[in-house]
Amino acid sequence: MKNVIYLFGPTIMIFLGINIFESIPITFSLFYSWLFLIPFVSYFRNPALKSSFYQSIKTEKTLKSIMTGLISGVLCAIAIFGSLSLAMGHLFEIDHVSDILVQWEFSGPIVWLYIFILICINPFLEEWYWREFMYKRYLDKLGTMRSVIITSFFYALYHLLVLIPLVDMPLSVIATIPVLLAGLLWGYFRKIFSSITASVISHTLADIGIILFYIVYLMQ
Repeated sequence: MKNVIYLFGPTIMIFLGINIFESIPITFSLFYSWLFLIPFVSYFRNPALKSSFYQSIKTEKTLKSIMTGLISGVLCAIAIFGSLSLAMGHLFEIDHVSDILVQWEFSGPIVWLYIFILICINPFLEEWYWREFMYKRYLDKLGTMRSVIITSFFYALYHLLVLIPLVDMPLSVIATIPVLLAGLLWGYFRKIFSSITASVISHTLADIGIILFYIVYLMQ
């Protein structure tokens, strides 16, 4: 039961913030508090988990994992920026997206704080939660492949909640597929490198691609 709660927890936080409060500040507070506190408390209660995580950070910073993260991240960023630029005006209207972001309070000078969080904090917390904490919780029970798939699915789920107000159905579902594929890719990195180093680097650069699109086309 606890694992089920942990799987749905981030999605519930996003749902409350976006659909109930319609506020990015509240969404960020709920979402990132969950991503940080659940693993933190679990590690505090189980020192062996904490030790395992610290050991993976210390031992797996190979050039191969770093380069894998960099190359895949750059490719993701280019693909994201390019595909969003091409889809603009065809699959979604830029004015509609801009209006929704303003409604969610993603505007004004404080937006730079949100950008900092999305680039510098979000990739680590999401990878720590899904590709480290949740991955290990399911690894012994389901094996590597199923652990990667289930964590990637629930990682993509709350992105769908964010996309639904921005992009009409069923395009919002289709737009979530690349998020799922990215989760599978980063889960694969976690498997082959026994660390989240490559996935954090790749995730960071992918988020930069999204932020660049926002700055170029949406920032007011």
